[in-house]
Amino acid sequence: MPQTHEGGATLEEIRRDLGKALAEEGSRPLLRLTDEELAVLSPATEGGSTIVAAPHLEGMPAQERDWVLATALRSLVSRDLVEIANTAELDAALRQENRSADVEMDMRFSPDLELALTLRRTAERVLAVERTTSEGTSYAYVFIHGTDVLLIEDVTGGGMHAFTLVATVPEAAESIRRLVDPHESAGHDGPTQELDPEALERDSMAPPMKDVIDNALVVGQLVLLADTPGPLLMTYATAEELWTVNVDAPHAPSGITARSVGEQTLVDSVSRLLAPTAVAM
Repeated sequence: MPQTHEGGATLEEIRRDLGKALAEEGSRPLLRLTDEELAVLSPATEGGSTIVAAPHLEGMPAQERDWVLATALRSLVSRDLVEIANTAELDAALRQENRSADVEMDMRFSPDLELALTLRRTAERVLAVERTTSEGTSYAYVFIHGTDVLLIEDVTGGGMHAFTLVATVPEAAESIRRLVDPHESAGHDGPTQELDPEALERDSMAPPMKDVIDNALVVGQLVLLADTPGPLLMTYATAEELWTVNVDAPHAPSGITARSVGEQTLVDSVSRLLAPTAVAM
């Protein structure tokens, strides 16, 4: 049975209409939220997305977390992202303390917030990206609804989440390339090197791969999350070059390769994770 959402539209109808709009108008930023705001919204969205990092909130003590969640709800309301439709009922329940727990909050979302939460919750495939530098770790998630509807969620180490609607796979891949190669180190394609799955520890690596790992300024990990586990791509960017390590499938006895890559090859590698048939081999 097709899933229906606010306004009675099915998910398929939302994807179709959104794909047409993005084709005409192009990609666009959607909105920004914090760890705390997303945590407030999670119960109202059937558990929310559990795969997304919440680096700021996860480090808080429980008592402090309760306080910031209450503040986050006020922020959502003040920014017109959320409307509490049963305020009068809640106020009445609070005046009768024994009834307050029996009244559920009726939250209504703005169109952009409803869209972001729907696309976030219903994607069957998600590309999860983690980038580590000397300054810390940041994240990105690409919620894939087809080659013409993608939602990118960029997450800073401080717990800010920026949502962007993207119209094409190449554009989404370019956004991820900039994340894992911020200094544009990817310069040229080198020969492919087969790696032994039983000898992937740093000390077991031979040059030049070991040297690249030792001198990496930016380390990226890209994994496709789906019902069937997808491939894994690791990136190691030094000041002079960028190497990728590609793992075709988890726990496979072979299919692990490494090579230095140029900018376009890096984009193509990310594109294949997003849409395996979108890039010619």
